[in-house]
Amino acid sequence: MSYIVLARKWRPMVFEDVMGQEHITAILTSALKNQRIAHAYIFAGPRGVGKTSTARLLAKAVNCEHAPVVNPCNECATCKSITNGHSLDVIEIDGASNRGIDEIRNLRENIRFAPAFSLYKIYIIDEVHMLTKEAFNALLKTLEEPPSHAIFIFATTEIHRVPLTILSRCQRFDFKRISVSKIQEMLQKIIESEKIKIDEEALLLIARKADGSMRDAESILDQMISFSTEKLTVDQVRNSLGLIDQEVYFEFTDLFASRQTARVLEFAGKIVTSGHDLIDFLHGLQEHFRNFLITGALQNTKLLDVADHYKKLYQDGINRFTDRDLIHYLQILGDAEQQLKYSSFPELTLEMLLLKLIHKPASIDLEKILAMIDKSDIVSSSGENTPPTNAESSDTVPQQIRKSNKKMVEISLNNNSQSSGESEQEKSSKTTASEDFQELESAFRGLQDLNNYETPQKKPVENFVLNIDEVKNNWDKIIEAVRSQKIALASFLQEGIPYAAEKGRLIIAYDEGAAFHQEHVEKNSKIIEKILKNDFQLPVRLGFKSINFKKEGIEKQPRTPEEIVEDIKNKQPVIRKIIDMFDLDESLH
Repeated sequence: MSYIVLARKWRPMVFEDVMGQEHITAILTSALKNQRIAHAYIFAGPRGVGKTSTARLLAKAVNCEHAPVVNPCNECATCKSITNGHSLDVIEIDGASNRGIDEIRNLRENIRFAPAFSLYKIYIIDEVHMLTKEAFNALLKTLEEPPSHAIFIFATTEIHRVPLTILSRCQRFDFKRISVSKIQEMLQKIIESEKIKIDEEALLLIARKADGSMRDAESILDQMISFSTEKLTVDQVRNSLGLIDQEVYFEFTDLFASRQTARVLEFAGKIVTSGHDLIDFLHGLQEHFRNFLITGALQNTKLLDVADHYKKLYQDGINRFTDRDLIHYLQILGDAEQQLKYSSFPELTLEMLLLKLIHKPASIDLEKILAMIDKSDIVSSSGENTPPTNAESSDTVPQQIRKSNKKMVEISLNNNSQSSGESEQEKSSKTTASEDFQELESAFRGLQDLNNYETPQKKPVENFVLNIDEVKNNWDKIIEAVRSQKIALASFLQEGIPYAAEKGRLIIAYDEGAAFHQEHVEKNSKIIEKILKNDFQLPVRLGFKSINFKKEGIEKQPRTPEEIVEDIKNKQPVIRKIIDMFDLDESLH
């Protein structure tokens, strides 16, 4: 008899053998027990997770000669014929090669005939999403009201391509990827039955390589058995599958302690010359940092699909990285995947990526930075006077004091980034520590200068008395100062007049017919207040009032918005050219 591959030999024969899909087999066995058999099912999920096998089990269970049963007996003639693919009443159709309307018409014609030997005539259509739109439409009526002896079972890996009209007529079951532990458990059962010697860690590598597919895992194991007649080792499996040793990733994270560019470049060169796929290396590095993140977050390694001795390495190394660092590393690697995949110089791209990871400064809490800059916290420990906390003093701080703030933060960040790993440079960092503290102390003294610093040419708001005549005398200068920043705002401001001074507020009056002008200036009053404060030493707030210029004896005649726009165009040739070029007259009006 010819050799039967493991994937076929170990196909599930009862529902309990379907690994990792207990949420589906429980429903199907209950339906069989209660004789609630639907006329149409659709099984969706990734490849190799048991969709077609479950369909065959269901077909055998409903047609078994000992029916009604929960599990097929696999001994009667009907069960054996379905297992061997010889049954006339269980028709398996490949949706990819029988996707046209003619094939579905033939199916509709044949389904009317009663089963030859069994209770039900069952159609199993694999990869049903490959059917054409016309074929789906031809199937609709038959699928909704099939003969009492007919059952449809569809299987697909792309459920989103199946029309909703088909899905609504079926009971849908979503198969999920099988966990590594479940795959490893099944592989262990197979090697024990087949009397195969293999390392436990090698079995774990095969289970991880299968990526949730039991069929892929069995096919890989079959391949490995053909590779060696003796005991399979981890190195044999890793070399055969082109897998990267986990030690390589730990070797890379060890480089974070020294942060030496030369060693990083040597490591990148070794990865390239080893012939490994760079995308596979990138995925492995992502998983490596993810393992650190999981270990640090949960404070255990229960969720890691790695060998026990690697779990210990992750447990011992969780203090080398913070959660923020690991999240940032994972983000960098995720963003770099497309860049590496389509790069014309992948070696350089890999080198730059690894250097970016190695030299990225360690994360620091914003609260820590603020605490170091906060003068009150700094000087309280040394017994010095606290700095002024006036919010407005930030606009008057000299450049040398701002530089001291910046220097203090830079020192803080540098010290923090070096603290993530101290090995080869530990001694050198200690010898320079005193110099860093001296620079930091100098920066703190720079902050202390704020105590004795007086704002030049500034008048305290609380003691300031606004002279309305002074404002009126300088009104043209104020408008020109505003015009230097906002031309249109100055033109609208010009339509108002300084009217009164009330408790530090400058009241600007507008004619009753100039409501549009007043509204525009009110919306931008903060800009004018800033100019009054910085350029004219008038720390005031603006207020607005609408009056009748004619009754008040004011001869100023307000201009329309159109006239203001025309004035702006005449005074600013560049603006005129822009307005004319883009035909903006209507939008401005």
